[in-house]
Amino acid sequence: MTSAVILGGLMVWMWAYPKFWAGLEVHPVFGWSELLSGMAFIDPYARWAVGAVVLASIVMLVFNRTRLAGAVIAATISVFYLVLHATPWLGMAIPTYETLSAGLAAGLTPEQIRAAGRLDDVHVVMTLVNGLMALVVISAELGLRREASETARLGRFAY
Repeated sequence: MTSAVILGGLMVWMWAYPKFWAGLEVHPVFGWSELLSGMAFIDPYARWAVGAVVLASIVMLVFNRTRLAGAVIAATISVFYLVLHATPWLGMAIPTYETLSAGLAAGLTPEQIRAAGRLDDVHVVMTLVNGLMALVVISAELGLRREASETARLGRFAY
C-alpha cells in the first residue's frame, strides 16, 4: 500500500495536477506538442483525456482489488510518455515551462522557442521514476497474490 500511495502522489504531482488544476490556459508541454505537430486538438482535449486516465489510475491504486490494474495503467502511461518524448512531436528535452509559456504566448516558432532558453529533461526523468514505482507496485501486488494463492493451496492440502 505504501508504494501505491507514493506512486499516486507522484502521479498527482507530475501528471494530474498540471493537466487540470495548474491554472494554465494552455499547458506548456501540450501546447509545444501542438505547435510541433500542427494538431489543434492536443490542448485541451488530449490533455483532458490523459488527465482523466491518470485520475482513474490513481483511484484504482487506492483499492486492493484494482491496485494491480491501476499500477499497470500507470506503467503504460509511463511507456507512452517515453515513446512520445522519443518522437519529433515532443523531443527528449523540451524548453523549460517559463520559456515555453512565454514563447507560446508571443506566438514564436518552435525554432525561436528552442533558441530562447535552455532545454529541460525533468519530464523524462520523472516519467522514469513514475514507471519504476509502478513496476514496484506491480511486483508487490503479484507477490501478494502469489503468496495468497500458495497459502490457500497449502490450506486445502492440509485439510
